[in-house]
Amino acid sequence: MPAYALENLSTTLISRFRNPQSYALLLGLFVTLIVSDTASVLSAETASARKSWATLNVDKAQQSKHERNVRNILRDPKEPVNEQNVQLLENYLRKYFFARMTARENLSALPQYRQETSERCGWTAGKDTDAGEEMNRIVSSLMHALCNGVLEATGRDGEKQNVIVVQRSVRDSNNKLRLVRSLVDLKTDDRIFSLAGDAVEQSAITELVPSGKDFHPAVKLNAMLILGDLNDKQPKRNRPETAEPRLNTQMDLIAYLQSPDQLSDVLLVGALTGMQRHARESLDPQTKKRVGKVLLEILKSQRMTARDPSVVIWVRRQAIDTLAQLKPKNEKIFLRVIENANEPVQLRIAAVEAVQKLNLTNLSPGSIDRFAKGLAQLAVDICEEERAAAITPRSSFSPDRIRMRIAALQNILLYGGDDTTKGLLAIAPAADADILTQLADTLKKISVQIQVLSAATDRKQIDGALRENINDLQIFLKTDEDEKASSPQTAENG
Repeated sequence: MPAYALENLSTTLISRFRNPQSYALLLGLFVTLIVSDTASVLSAETASARKSWATLNVDKAQQSKHERNVRNILRDPKEPVNEQNVQLLENYLRKYFFARMTARENLSALPQYRQETSERCGWTAGKDTDAGEEMNRIVSSLMHALCNGVLEATGRDGEKQNVIVVQRSVRDSNNKLRLVRSLVDLKTDDRIFSLAGDAVEQSAITELVPSGKDFHPAVKLNAMLILGDLNDKQPKRNRPETAEPRLNTQMDLIAYLQSPDQLSDVLLVGALTGMQRHARESLDPQTKKRVGKVLLEILKSQRMTARDPSVVIWVRRQAIDTLAQLKPKNEKIFLRVIENANEPVQLRIAAVEAVQKLNLTNLSPGSIDRFAKGLAQLAVDICEEERAAAITPRSSFSPDRIRMRIAALQNILLYGGDDTTKGLLAIAPAADADILTQLADTLKKISVQIQVLSAATDRKQIDGALRENINDLQIFLKTDEDEKASSPQTAENG
């Protein structure tokens, strides 16, 4: 499997997982696949130039000397959060704890390191808020440094070395994303460190450019996921729902998502994943509107034409999933995707699943009829896609895939929102109920029919069954066309 395909795989899978344990399983799979691959590059991280992976020097002396001190700083109410202790904590985290994440041999341990980060942040729950905020600030700045990547600094003597930039904030005065790519991007409070861990003065640098070496994409993904895990209020024991996601991180994630053109695939996926958590748990009404606009921009595929098509689909799918978390009052965001036959089937299915999370009793007038026709057309396209897959020389027909997709269409007719008894059928006016009932019955018939199909079924049998399904569904679309044809011609419609 080529390396770029592994990044695409991570993109396709990560949006399916929500809790930390699931993320860990995903990242473990992602890392295991990459480590076993012989390719050295992921296309989204390298553009046209191949890079070898950069690593930070791991100072193991930080662990042996300061592990107990760090524990006390974060947990012991009697241990002051003063300048000396904050510096000790930052050195420990930068030179040892997070430096480990960048080592090639540690890639399979990334989920564990992420969990350990959450645990250490959680240690501050029994102490004053200063300890928690200092820990958040340090972790945040170091994770942003990993996301920003490795830069090449030229000294006054002409010598070049690879460095990282630790920013106080990745946002400018207008809350826009501030990545560092050159000297002009630096602020006076930005700090620069060599990969060996030594400080480098800004005044000693004459040029700063992106390096030919960078951190592994899995390292950057893990860093962005850690950012999404940070809390202003730590959860109570065994009650993760009591956590309050960090407001500053929320603003950072919005800044990242407002600038998708500046992000690699893994950073965009990671930022969307973090925002999904905030969308579920902590957005105020005004921020919801702002995030909604950002997500709608990402949903517009024109902004991502330079990316791999499979990555674009799954990034847009994440945008749809996150929009659904915002519980928008207007379902037409999703309806337009469902109706659009030019959109990929998997994206339209994501829109169907998103609508199920809404309160369908608030549907706009006319939407139910549009849903009926849109769902019928989508069902036709699902069957057409599987039929095309079945008749190719190397059949990729998937009975499980078509079953799940047809089930999604059935569910939106039967269930919706918090009240699982109120799908489109339950709320449809009498004029629309008959056509929806017929559609539900047809989908049920198709569901039963495809139960007997398998990847080993004769291709002619598969083709015949899917053709029959398509013909059954075309009735709903022809009905619409017949109504238009038979309507009186007037000066307005003729």
